[in-house]
Amino acid sequence: MNTIDFLSIATAICPARDVMVFEVKRWTYSQTSERVNRLANALLQFGVKKDDRVAMLQVNCPEIVESYFAIAKLGGIFVPLNFRAKTDELSYMLSNAEARVLFVGQRYLSMARAMLPDLPSVEKCICLENKEADMPFYNDLIAGSSADEVFTDIGDEDITILMYTAGTTGRPKGVPLKHDAFVSYVLGNVDPASPEIEEKNLLTVPLYHVAGIQGMLAAIYGGRTLVMMRQFEVKEWLETVQRERATRAMLVPTMLKNIIDYQDFAKYDLSSLQVITYGAASMPFEVISKAIKVMPRVKFINAFGQTETASTITALGPEDHLIEGTEEEKAKKLKRLAQSIGRPLPDVEVKILDEQGKELPLFEIGDIVAKGPRIMTGYWHDEQKTSLKLKVKKKSPPSQ
Repeated sequence: MNTIDFLSIATAICPARDVMVFEVKRWTYSQTSERVNRLANALLQFGVKKDDRVAMLQVNCPEIVESYFAIAKLGGIFVPLNFRAKTDELSYMLSNAEARVLFVGQRYLSMARAMLPDLPSVEKCICLENKEADMPFYNDLIAGSSADEVFTDIGDEDITILMYTAGTTGRPKGVPLKHDAFVSYVLGNVDPASPEIEEKNLLTVPLYHVAGIQGMLAAIYGGRTLVMMRQFEVKEWLETVQRERATRAMLVPTMLKNIIDYQDFAKYDLSSLQVITYGAASMPFEVISKAIKVMPRVKFINAFGQTETASTITALGPEDHLIEGTEEEKAKKLKRLAQSIGRPLPDVEVKILDEQGKELPLFEIGDIVAKGPRIMTGYWHDEQKTSLKLKVKKKSPPSQ
C-alpha cells in the first residue's frame, strides 16, 4: 500500500462525505478525487514524471492536499516549503531539490518572481489564486484537463515527500520520506474509513511541517473531514470548532495555551471535541494541567517525533492524562506529564545513549536514538551530514 491508496479507498467507502472544509467552501471525497486526477493529467502534460520534485509555497489550503495526491499519482516528490522562510533560504531549498514546478500563493508571487531567474530547474510556476499573465492558473489547469485515472508504478520504498528542516544550525536539510514511512504509522494508529463513523479534524498546523502532513494523511485514510485554517488564530479556532463540530485537533503548546487563556474561552461550545494531540515543542506542565481541567471531556495525546522520523515515534496516551487513583498514583502521573515524552510506538525502538554511543541505565541523561522503518536513511544531496549520521551508527550498531 502507498499513500495514494488512502484517498482512493476512502473515496470508494464514503464518496459523498466532505473531505475538506475551508472557509465557506466544501469538497467531497468524490469531487476531490476527480480534481486530483485532473491536476495529475495537467502536470503530466507539463512533463512531470516519476521522481520529479514539485514544490509548494502557500499557507494551508485545499490546493496543497490536491497537489500532494496529484504529484504522488505521478510518482513525483512533493516539496512543501516553509512560507515563513527568507528568500535566500527558499531559493536554496528549491535549488537543492531541483524542483521542476513551483505552486505559489498570491502573497508569495513577488518573492517567487525574484527567485526564478536564479532557479534554472524550475520550468513552470503555477499561481494558485488568481490569473497572472506570465503563469498558468491552477483552476484553469483543472478545468481544462482530463479526469481519467493516472496510473504509475509506485513502490512502498519510493520517496513521496522531500521536507526541509528549519535550518537552525545552518542551511535547511532535505529529508526524503518514503510512502511506507507514513503508511506504517497510519495503518498502526488510525482506524480505516467507515460509512457509519464521521469525524472532523481541525487542521491548523502548517502543511510544510511533518505533523501537518501526518495529520492530513491520517484524516484521509480515516475517511474524516479536514476542517482547514490558513493559519492559527485563537478566536477563529474556537469559532470553527463550535460551527463545524470538530472532533479532533492538533496543537502546539503555545496554541493550546492561547486557547485556554483566551478571555472568552468559556463562551464557546467545544463539547464536540474528543481528542487533542499536542507536540512539536515542550509542553509546560501548567498548560497541560489547566487544559485537562477546563476541557474534561477531551482525551489528550502527547506526540513526540521529528521530520527525520516521519513524525511521531513516542506518545503519552489519554490514559496518561487521567489524573486518578491513589495519591501515589496521581503523583506518578503528574510527574510523568511534566517530564515524559511517552512510550515508543510498536514499530519503533528507542534507546538513550551517552556521547560514546553506549546505552545508559535508567534515570540517566543522554541522546535519544531511534530505530524503525519510518526513520530516514539520509539527507537529500548532503553526503557530509549523512556520513556523520552513519558514523554515529557505527559506534553502536545495536541501538541504531
